[in-house]
Amino acid sequence: MPGTRPSTDTRRDSLIGWRVAAGVTLGWIFLGLVLGAQTTMGAIVRGAAAVPLATALRGAFIQTLPWIPVTLAAIAFTKRFPLTRVTWKRNIIAHLVMIPILAFAANSLVVLGYWLSAGRFNGIEMLFRQGLLWATVNLHVAVLIYASIVAITQGVLYYQRTRAHELQLAKVEGQLTRARLEALNAQIRPHFLFNTLHTIGQLWRAGRSDDADAVLEQLGSLFSRVQSSTSRFEVTLAEELELVKAYLAIEEVRFRDRLRTTVQASPAAMDCLVPPLILQPLVENAIRHGISAVSSAGRVDIAASIEDGRLRLIVTDDGPGTASKSPQPGTGTGLRNTRERLTELYGADCDLRIESPAKGGTVVTVRIAATTQSRRGQPTHG
Repeated sequence: MPGTRPSTDTRRDSLIGWRVAAGVTLGWIFLGLVLGAQTTMGAIVRGAAAVPLATALRGAFIQTLPWIPVTLAAIAFTKRFPLTRVTWKRNIIAHLVMIPILAFAANSLVVLGYWLSAGRFNGIEMLFRQGLLWATVNLHVAVLIYASIVAITQGVLYYQRTRAHELQLAKVEGQLTRARLEALNAQIRPHFLFNTLHTIGQLWRAGRSDDADAVLEQLGSLFSRVQSSTSRFEVTLAEELELVKAYLAIEEVRFRDRLRTTVQASPAAMDCLVPPLILQPLVENAIRHGISAVSSAGRVDIAASIEDGRLRLIVTDDGPGTASKSPQPGTGTGLRNTRERLTELYGADCDLRIESPAKGGTVVTVRIAATTQSRRGQPTHG
């Protein structure tokens, strides 16, 4: 319930506050050390009476340490009244009023420090007068210090806002990419199922009821694999090839002796990550527009290898090629989704080419980065 515990943002703001306080404290202490050492060294260089380092440091710290709470107050005030492009006209007056107030506070603490080091206290009225006097005399110093604090604080706030905006934008873009990939995967599943059921229907109409029953049984286990693989953004090539082999087993029942297939993959390529169903639509197109387009026997070859740090996937058929008009024109869903999913996952670092050699047939080549789950250092996306 709200209010039961601090949010992550609240805890982060608290942590940043401690870092700022520590940084400001160390900064003014360092400045005091420098001023004290400078006083002692200056006396030696000028040949004046020696100033013990302890005495010099005490005087320097009396002048610098009071600026610690004043600096923190200036930072908090700047965060409360930022000088942005939209608010500076409204908030500049507040900062102009704050400068003499903080100057008076800092100089009053300096005067009080000197009194305490001398073992005396001259009263509140005298402290007020002395603080006001030295604040007026050193107002230019206070203005420079305050302006520096405001400038640094504004710079840090601007960086934090910019960084937060970039992170939020990256998160939104990641969510959009994930949603788009899930939508593309969701389109592939019914497309794949429809085409396989169409195959079963063809077998039934051809009077091959036994083959239709066998394919229907294989379809159940195959579609279970499809559901499992497409629930992730990437799977190993070994998983993808197992699914393709199961799909080819269904198509081999349909075409009997007319379809010959080979699947070859190098051992190094088997562990590479690929989008699920990246090969199945390509194999389906090869069969639909290659094997189905001719009455003679044909073959579909699938190969995978690694070249120059990139995974190369090749699907080849010996059909009539892309120049020939297919008797079974498709909707293009599979190939279109393949291109879109490659672009979503890999951007410009991917390539899909369709070529028709002079001797005939079609060669589809996909090239992506050869990345394994262990090299990526994180689980497969899901």
